[in-house]
Amino acid sequence: MSSDISQLIQLAQSADNNERNNAETTLLHACDSDASSVLSALMAVGVNATNDQPLTSRQFALLTARKLITFYWSPAFESYRNTSSLNEQCKEFIRESLLKLCLDPEQDKKISNGASYCIVQIAAVDFPDQWPRLLEQLYAGIINTHSLNAMSVLNEIYDDVISEEMFFEGGIGMETLKIIFQLLTNPNSSLDAKTAAMKLFNASLLQMSTVTSHANHERKTFVQDVVPKSLETLLQLLQTYVNVFDQSALQLKSKIYENLALIKNDFPKKLFPHQAVVAFKQQSISDLALLKDWSVNQNQENESLWQIFNETTIQTLEFLSSVSTHASFTQEENIAILQSMLTLSCLDNATRESWIDDPNEFVSKETGLTASYTMRDQVAEYLGNLSGKTLQPTFENILEFININMSNNNTNLMESALYMLQSVLIQDDDEGLKIVSVPDFEKFIDTIFNYQLQTNDVTLSMRIILTVPKILDIFMSVLPDIKGMLKNYLSKSIELAINIMNQENDKLIMSSVLIAFTYYAYFAELPSVLGNELCLQVQSNLLKIVNHVAEDAEEDTNGLLIEVLNNIISSNTPETDFKLVRQQFTSVLSISGKDPSNIQIVVESQDCLEKLLANINTERYSAFIELCLPSFIHIIQGNKATGYKYSPLLSLILEFITVFMKKKPADGPLPAKIAEYIWEPLIQVLQKSTEDETLQLATDAFTYLIHNTETNALVSQLPAIVNILDRLLSIDVTDTAAMNVGSLIVTICNKFSNEISSLIPQILKAAVTRLIQVKNVSTQENLVSLLCFLTYNDPLQTLNFLFEMSNEENRNVVQSTFNKWFETFEIVRGERKIKDNVIALSKIYFLSDTRLNEIMVNGELIPYDGDLIITRSMAKKMPDRYTQVSVYTKIVKLFCHEIEFRTRQPDANQLITSDVKRMGEDAASNEGEHGECEKGNDDDWEDVDDVLDYEKLKEFLDEDEDDTYDDLADDEANPEQAEAQEITGIADVPQSLVQLLIEFFKEVMVKNANDFQNIYNALSENEKAVLTQQLV
Repeated sequence: MSSDISQLIQLAQSADNNERNNAETTLLHACDSDASSVLSALMAVGVNATNDQPLTSRQFALLTARKLITFYWSPAFESYRNTSSLNEQCKEFIRESLLKLCLDPEQDKKISNGASYCIVQIAAVDFPDQWPRLLEQLYAGIINTHSLNAMSVLNEIYDDVISEEMFFEGGIGMETLKIIFQLLTNPNSSLDAKTAAMKLFNASLLQMSTVTSHANHERKTFVQDVVPKSLETLLQLLQTYVNVFDQSALQLKSKIYENLALIKNDFPKKLFPHQAVVAFKQQSISDLALLKDWSVNQNQENESLWQIFNETTIQTLEFLSSVSTHASFTQEENIAILQSMLTLSCLDNATRESWIDDPNEFVSKETGLTASYTMRDQVAEYLGNLSGKTLQPTFENILEFININMSNNNTNLMESALYMLQSVLIQDDDEGLKIVSVPDFEKFIDTIFNYQLQTNDVTLSMRIILTVPKILDIFMSVLPDIKGMLKNYLSKSIELAINIMNQENDKLIMSSVLIAFTYYAYFAELPSVLGNELCLQVQSNLLKIVNHVAEDAEEDTNGLLIEVLNNIISSNTPETDFKLVRQQFTSVLSISGKDPSNIQIVVESQDCLEKLLANINTERYSAFIELCLPSFIHIIQGNKATGYKYSPLLSLILEFITVFMKKKPADGPLPAKIAEYIWEPLIQVLQKSTEDETLQLATDAFTYLIHNTETNALVSQLPAIVNILDRLLSIDVTDTAAMNVGSLIVTICNKFSNEISSLIPQILKAAVTRLIQVKNVSTQENLVSLLCFLTYNDPLQTLNFLFEMSNEENRNVVQSTFNKWFETFEIVRGERKIKDNVIALSKIYFLSDTRLNEIMVNGELIPYDGDLIITRSMAKKMPDRYTQVSVYTKIVKLFCHEIEFRTRQPDANQLITSDVKRMGEDAASNEGEHGECEKGNDDDWEDVDDVLDYEKLKEFLDEDEDDTYDDLADDEANPEQAEAQEITGIADVPQSLVQLLIEFFKEVMVKNANDFQNIYNALSENEKAVLTQQLV
């Protein structure tokens, strides 16, 4: 077999695809026949038993073995083939061979790593029963040779295999920790071995962190014994290598501080006593200062060393941050930390150059969208988490740093100090930051802002531009002329950007101005603060900046530009020049089209369009759509050759068309010319496309086009509309693609009820059939909205239709439909949709149709009570079983659970922990979403039992009988007043959801509708308690 394997391995590595595929197939067939022989032969190649195997063949043999082990080793592997099993002799040979390769320090690293992976893989199914000596052999390798591979494998095994019981009660934890401390305290063990031991210690700490106050005495004692010894050892290590800064020493320090932070944050405070906190606090402050000093004299050409230095600094700061939450720093300690941070958070030359060369990188970093994390980011994290007594002195010290470095013209340190100030200003501490002298502080802000006008350091200028609005935001309540300051600094920042346009480095400054504008817009109502004239000027100049930056914008910068445009558009007033508004519109379309796959751009650009189209007349609406409709249609038609397959740009265009169709002119329907232009392209997409998302979006646009166009203009198109509907309800279209078909049917029924009266039963049958079969939750929800619409308009006719359909198809359509409806009710989202369901189901209930007494639907899930052990895969194949209850009982139970859920939700106003500041507008006091009924008023409540029997509960409600109403939601509301964003065909009602539910229960209780007394008596104690609490 050995020679055959060697030949197959050679062929499997061939550059020829056919040879390679044939060799792999032959290997797999051989394994299916005799897996033991094949894997033994592969392992012999891996260990180089004949001393003549090339390294590439050995690597390939181990890589192949790694894959085949999951096929043939044990049924515990999901990919187990069950065609040929391995005998125990083969398994033992493989285990021993892998350990030999892993623990041999002379082995090539790729070979030992490949063997290590296989060991972890096998250990997941064999340890401890079939491989009891595994840990013993790994421990021996660690003790005898300080094997890094053995420690790495042990670390992986901890992640995948070792349970809490094995760690504590099985003795594995104690044995592992003995070896760890032996390595850490052994002066002869290398720094790399100590670092590997620290990684293993981290895995042990994670196991010990699971011990809580409820754990058994032995586990708590174990942790209480280990942690103090750990702290003592870690402190000694930090002191031993305090002045060593090579790569290995930095890695060790990084892991030490990572573990210290874990102990500080995740273990009881008493295990990290005050004396230890003080010792480590002093040590970490000292280490941070040494890291700062070392960094000053280092270049960054050694990328791996700098990366490890960066990680060590991050972990040191992370530990200091954990200490700061439990122990205060003296003024000297605080200054020492901040001075170290000041240097460590300075921009390095490489970052400066990359930002200047490509402002897109700066935007990604500043907006928090880049994946990299540096010590500068950790400084911001530390400062952003400060609170209590440390916050104010930190703020004052940073102000001092800014003044000193401004006087010394040290632009690099000044930028760093401003970055630190910006990080502190994220804080929203209860006590707040205080200013000693307001006039001096105003002068300080003015001095900083004006400094940018005299410096040639572009990165300092951009940091000043970004920091000033953050200062104004935090201190707006104490600055007497905040409006004047805001107008001054915002307009001057924009003026600076305009003046340097087309000069060197202009886009970095311009990008910072745009980000700063989003900061100003966050806390200020700009039209009110700036006044109409200045606001128009600011908007116009910002548009120029946006369009200039857009020339070279990529990725995150495009997202920023759309966000800025959104804020510019939000500042429009009735007096805003329409020429400017058209420019805004054009910029939105232009920039969004550059990156249509960016979700931020898609969402924000739609928001921009909706704002631009809100409450405008037909003339302006037509002007907008004439600008874009030709290009929209051109893009749609350009996708015809691909069958309208998904593309980000096509999806974006369909999203935009949907916005236009929704936001019809305020003074009338959609212009007939618009419908004429867009009709045929949409019809083509809906007829030809097979893409789920494309059909979803096109259906949405088509629905709103019909909804908002005059009926007379579309009567001639009815055959095409019915054809589209027929396709969407057919089995050729997936549930996901048909997600919006319910809304389309509601629209058609509302618009053309007379014209298609003969077709409505056929359409509804197809819709109900689709609902019963549907698996997609969103489509299910949308089709249920159609049921709500039908029931709202005529509950009896709806029931009659379902019963007739049952008779015609000789199956229980009524039961299946209600099961689907009730299932949907439990998952439906949005208060408006839930209210529609409550109104419709209430109408069904009060109809009191005796036919429904015979219809039984799914109640509670019945748990499995057999003797078999049910795996997850078995559970997926087993059908759910439910108790069976009447339709009326199910409605009561659903409503009861809904009112319980709703009344347990806290008032949204009580969750607001900080004010969202807005200038230039009075804060309106908003009541909670559910009104006074949900808040309750304890003073008006009588003392009642938690659960009342039916007669007692009815006594309380009889007193209020006059307050009940007979017909829910029959107010004189107009369906046209429903939310513009959603077509339901159901008028909104003034009552909150909870009010509707309470009124329903009051009425059914008073009338004993559908034998409610027996339904109530059969409810659980919890359900009765809920109704008692809400109704009495």
